[in-house]
Amino acid sequence: MVRFVIYADSEEDTKSLIPLLREEARKRGKWALIQPYVGQEALPRYLSFVKRNPYLVMVVATRGSNGRTIATKIRENNPLARMLWFSDPDNCVYSYRIHVTCFGLLPPTEEGVALALDACELSSEKPPTDSQGKKRNVPSTHE
Repeated sequence: MVRFVIYADSEEDTKSLIPLLREEARKRGKWALIQPYVGQEALPRYLSFVKRNPYLVMVVATRGSNGRTIATKIRENNPLARMLWFSDPDNCVYSYRIHVTCFGLLPPTEEGVALALDACELSSEKPPTDSQGKKRNVPSTHE
């Protein structure tokens, strides 16, 4: 199983991502559990849900300069989790600054989602590791 938590600016982006994520996870022998959050009012709930959970895949579908702000907040909230950011071409270079796992364009395509899941190394359920392959010191999810 792989758990995807999607934050999107619009319902259309969520509706286009969900079937692609399910199908590409299925092709890899994984069952996809997907939790979407849509719109600015859902952002606090999204941030609360993903905080300190390195085992999920954060999927972000945001555009423009507001998208950069939101993607940055999400990455700061959970620096260890895998993050897929789908946006417009203007945010491509910025995605490296915030260390996203994979950047793709909106609207998402089957090929773009497949490449993103390959970048997440979904063939393993191991926790994130540093560049030498050592397990990262992951903070507890319980306070």
